[in-house]
Amino acid sequence: MLDRVDMQIDAWAAAMGFPMEAVFQLVLAAIAGGLVGMEREFRGRVAGFRTNLLVCLGSALTMIVSRDFVLRSWLVHPPAIGVHIDVDLSRIAAGVMTGVGFLGAGAIIQSQGAVRGLTTAAALWCVAAVGLTAGSGLYSVAIIATGLIVAALWLLTYIEAKIPKLRYRTVVVRRPWSAQCVAETIARFKAAKLDVVDAGFDRGKDLTMVDISLRIAFLNRHQYYTFERQIGTDKDFILVSAHEL
Repeated sequence: MLDRVDMQIDAWAAAMGFPMEAVFQLVLAAIAGGLVGMEREFRGRVAGFRTNLLVCLGSALTMIVSRDFVLRSWLVHPPAIGVHIDVDLSRIAAGVMTGVGFLGAGAIIQSQGAVRGLTTAAALWCVAAVGLTAGSGLYSVAIIATGLIVAALWLLTYIEAKIPKLRYRTVVVRRPWSAQCVAETIARFKAAKLDVVDAGFDRGKDLTMVDISLRIAFLNRHQYYTFERQIGTDKDFILVSAHEL
């Protein structure tokens, strides 16, 4: 059935003739990129609606121009006898994907040991591939790929939230200095079933107090936040800061 639908779409698009078929390919690419971009925009990512739409549209346009160049140039001006000219369209696609790779690198942000934006960069790369697919006239593949990309970004987010994930957090607490205060603090966190990965302390000008920094790992976020509230109300501890890695 899919083969029949694909053949019907190809026949309908080919019947338009050039340049209407090219316009249809550009519109299809714009819609595909826009759908992915709307999902990214909804989640407040740096590469949103316009970025994804333009990347997909530009990729399709590049492929359309490349195909037209191959089909027209040698028909209008055929090479001389004995001269063979080989044009590789795959290099055009490779160049687009490489260029989009640099664009995706700009969406990746590294902050305090955490790397963010990898999904957005991957989405841009996939959107460029969809644009090339639409520009190549593979309409069914472009439509199905767009649906899979949107599903991966949107629907799988809820499935991913259900998967147990080890989370890391750096917590800084202030307490009166004693020879055993660091060990006691670590024991307090471990008693709450939090894995202490690393620990350190810093004594400032006031030598009677100490800031203890702990890098902890946990699976249950609710369990951690409950413990954080308990620490915040404990008279022996002052919660200075807490941030997730």
